[in-house]
Amino acid sequence: MKHSHILLAGGKSSRFGQPKAFKNWNGILLYEWCKQALGGEQTYIVSHPSLVARFQERMEENIIVDLEPFSGKGPLAGIYTAMNLIESDYYTFLPCDTPLVEQRTIELLKREARGFDAVVPIADGRIHPLVSVIHHQAKDVVYKQLLGNQLRAVDLFQLLHTNYLEVECFGSKSWEFINVNVEEDLKELNKHVVQRFNLNDEE
Repeated sequence: MKHSHILLAGGKSSRFGQPKAFKNWNGILLYEWCKQALGGEQTYIVSHPSLVARFQERMEENIIVDLEPFSGKGPLAGIYTAMNLIESDYYTFLPCDTPLVEQRTIELLKREARGFDAVVPIADGRIHPLVSVIHHQAKDVVYKQLLGNQLRAVDLFQLLHTNYLEVECFGSKSWEFINVNVEEDLKELNKHVVQRFNLNDEE
C-alpha cells in the first residue's frame, strides 16, 4: 500500500508578513521541522510559484504548485493538486506552520486511517483538519468542493467517512498542533520546544 507525504506550503502568509515556511525558528526553518515530523521518507511540497526557487535553493526537488483553475484557493487546492499529480493509496498532509507535530503522531494517524476515507486529529476538543490522512478515493469529493467554491477543509471531512481521532488518548499532546499565524505565536512554540524533544530541565 503506497503512502505519500505532502507538506502544504502554498499560503500567502499575509498575517505573518513573510512566507512562514522559511521562518528560522531555533536554527531550523519551519517547513524543515514539519518535514522531520513526516519522517525520513520522500516528501512532496505544495507551494506557490513565487516560492519554488527558494525551495530549490535548499535542494528540494519534489515541489508542485496548485493546478489551474484552483490556484489560490487555499489548502483544499493543495490537497487536490497532490492527489491529482501523485499516484498513491493514502496521502498524509501537514501544513508548514505546525512545527511541533511529532513523528509518532503522524504514524498514529496513518495507522488509524485504515478502513476510512480520512483520519483527522482532535486535540483539546478542537479539530485540526489540515493535519490529516486521506484515501485516494476521496479525490472526486475534493474536486466537487473546489468547483462549488466550498473551501473549508472541515466541511470536506464531514462529507467523507472520517475517523475523528482524539489523539491525546493515544499519548499525543495538544500543543503539537499549535500553528503559527503571527510572529507572536513563536513565543507560544518556545514554551513547548523542550517537550517536543522529550527533554527535562535536568538534561
